[in-house]
Amino acid sequence: MPPRPLRNAGGVPFLILKGHVFVRKLQKPDGDTLAFAAASPFSSGLFARSDIPVNTDASAFINLRFQSIDAPEKDQPRGMDSRDHLFGLVGIDPAPIGLGSDFTANTLSPLVPVWVATHGFDNFDRLLSYIFTEDPGFAHGDEVPATDLLPVLKQTLNYKQVAKGAAYPAFYSNTDENHAAVFQAGAVAARERGPTAGGWSVWADDATTTGFVPTPDELGEGGALVYPKFFRRVQKWDNPRPNGRAFISWLNRSFPDERLWKRKSAVRPQSTPAKGGPQRFSHPDEVPTTV
Repeated sequence: MPPRPLRNAGGVPFLILKGHVFVRKLQKPDGDTLAFAAASPFSSGLFARSDIPVNTDASAFINLRFQSIDAPEKDQPRGMDSRDHLFGLVGIDPAPIGLGSDFTANTLSPLVPVWVATHGFDNFDRLLSYIFTEDPGFAHGDEVPATDLLPVLKQTLNYKQVAKGAAYPAFYSNTDENHAAVFQAGAVAARERGPTAGGWSVWADDATTTGFVPTPDELGEGGALVYPKFFRRVQKWDNPRPNGRAFISWLNRSFPDERLWKRKSAVRPQSTPAKGGPQRFSHPDEVPTTV
């Protein structure tokens, strides 16, 4: 059988911007979000100038959503670890801005120079982006095809979060499939390697593939770590009488266009829940593909 054609390979152009990332006062950053402003004006056919602020003093900002990854939420196990690993990569010390043991910054962080490659906004008006702390070799305002980013993807903060095991891979329907393959390979390597220096990994703690009880209490801090998309869906569901089949049915009704997992391995409830307890939710596959 011939190989399946790549659906989005090279098809989505990216705008390159030089600017700064930072943590805003009262922001609650996690392992895949930061605030951003471009450092100088630009001209683009992809975005209007007013879409992305330009300044060097953090007087205006847009939030970045890291492309191709999903980090544990602040209320999940490993949420703070993922955030602090990202801060270490960027060079932001969490303690001076009040983030030593909290999630709400009490002051503005230093501004860190970065390069961003973006191709649009998510549903929350965050800029979907790859983020570089070193010059990727493109000029401010360049518009480049996805294929041109392939050789430098492993330099991104996005990839470094996944390669450490500090975030999961996560792909939108318009994610370039060659990009997705790079992130999936990085995730598989991190899962197979296990925890590195620092002694933790989302894969070492992950309960998505072994089964979990779909309630906010069971999946919150001190509970089971699951793929963040499931965590967010459970927060919305919040059924007082949870069971796996009801959760799956609700997912299918509420989000019919989403594919959380590979179609060949259907999400399923465990057939024998713990006696007297809510039915657990499990999945046999190991790496999520799209959100």
